[in-house]
Amino acid sequence: MKPWYQVLVLLVCLFSTAEATTAWSLLQDKDGIQVFSRQEAERDLKRFKAKTRIDYPADTILAAMQDTKACPQWVHNCVSNRLVDMIDVKTRIYHTTIDAPLWFKHRDFYQQAHVVYEPNKQIFTLSFESRPDYAPQSDQAVRISEVNMTWTLQVIGKEKTKVTYEVYIDPQLPFKSINHAMIKKSIVKTLQGLAEIVQNPEYGETTYSEAELQMLVE
Repeated sequence: MKPWYQVLVLLVCLFSTAEATTAWSLLQDKDGIQVFSRQEAERDLKRFKAKTRIDYPADTILAAMQDTKACPQWVHNCVSNRLVDMIDVKTRIYHTTIDAPLWFKHRDFYQQAHVVYEPNKQIFTLSFESRPDYAPQSDQAVRISEVNMTWTLQVIGKEKTKVTYEVYIDPQLPFKSINHAMIKKSIVKTLQGLAEIVQNPEYGETTYSEAELQMLVE
């Protein structure tokens, strides 16, 4: 076999292997919610993603998501969520506490949230980056250091929005299977909760003006 051909074969094999380790696997397609997962080489746990359609405007959904006091009403196992700093109109820092299963302590984490609007695609993207050292740890909860989330709200019609929720989180529970089961259940319940809470009339009153949307454009 010629040297150049050997190199080509090796590159193809490496590329195929990389594709296999990063491809999303469909875990569930039920009640309008699709759930996917994938294992990334540098991570201990799997990354999860879920997709659904909510028949409400993206403005309404975003308003519900930014109502911090409502977190326990729709985010699965959310005990509390509070805004601790507003860096600018697009960037905020939140502290969230979640309930862990069985006898385990609550988990808490700090995240820096950044919201961007793409007018050409009519997409809101909310990215959450972990900030574990933002404040000292509490004795009442285990600090989660690895948690990253992305929410995408894409307008697909009048009062129709495609919602995508992607998350990597390490709840620091004893077994991978327990962590994975908890995360999968959480993202499904959270999307179901979001679809319910947006029906609250107070969120339907929110409509972002062109000037407000322009402030969210990168």
